[in-house]
Amino acid sequence: MHEHESITFKLNSILMSNCERSYKIAEHALLLLSVSSFFIGITGFFRTYIASLLLGTSPSISACLVMFLITFSIYSLDSIVDMDRDTTNMPERRKFLFERKRLFLVSSLTAYFLAGLILMLSKPFALPIIFVPLAANAFYATKLPILKLRLKDIPVVKNLVVAVAWGLTCTLLPAAYMTNTPEITTLVTIFYIMLITTFVAAVLYDIRDVKGDKEMGVITIPVILGSRKTTGILLALNSTLLPLIAFFDCEIQFLMAGLVFYGYVYIPYFRVRRNPVVLDLFVDGKCIFASFLYIISMISFGKTF
Repeated sequence: MHEHESITFKLNSILMSNCERSYKIAEHALLLLSVSSFFIGITGFFRTYIASLLLGTSPSISACLVMFLITFSIYSLDSIVDMDRDTTNMPERRKFLFERKRLFLVSSLTAYFLAGLILMLSKPFALPIIFVPLAANAFYATKLPILKLRLKDIPVVKNLVVAVAWGLTCTLLPAAYMTNTPEITTLVTIFYIMLITTFVAAVLYDIRDVKGDKEMGVITIPVILGSRKTTGILLALNSTLLPLIAFFDCEIQFLMAGLVFYGYVYIPYFRVRRNPVVLDLFVDGKCIFASFLYIISMISFGKTF
């Protein structure tokens, strides 16, 4: 009896040890993807995939790949520029980037070049689209001579400019690969969805960074209002997407409903600072989960996608 219990205890200990080791390996892998901007690039790929589905077209791998490259490029450049801010907010990323600054600069520029090359070979008329996020970054980093402030230092402006830029890019890029030109109503609807989801994610990251922002004198929505009121605003914005569920048909309607109702889960959960890796995974990674669930559901019902 005692011998049996001893064996069971040892097996449980080995199992727990292996689970903990596997968890740490997975956490380190996700952290590496996160600090290197590779994960955010992957989320760009799947945001475009979801936008294509919402537009009612089969996702183009070329469009998704272009979005992956420019997302990786822009966020890598941003991380290099904001390295000092990461001292408090994301010390792991600062250390990682500081040791590989030149590598990431070259990788970022190469990624943008490749994105442009893909478009030149497939949809040359869509080339200006990939410069929208770059222009937005330059715009909100501009210092106003009168106020002696950068636009990105003005509350809401940074989040709004980022949301508009990525909303436009995520909408127009897959639309450029469509055989038939989509209706203006459809484009505006998808743009609004991408705008709101991007804005919400950007503000949640400001909640994560609130301590470092206060130390550096950076004024953001959570710094002014606090996390509780900020969360209320984000939930209200997420609720504006509810009527749009009726805009879609069949399985796409379920996809849209899932994205909206998922917002009611992750927005309250991240009203306080959580593990940055978990934030990346469940906020930026929502389109990854949605894409795989959609693909699995299509396979289960024997449909093409």
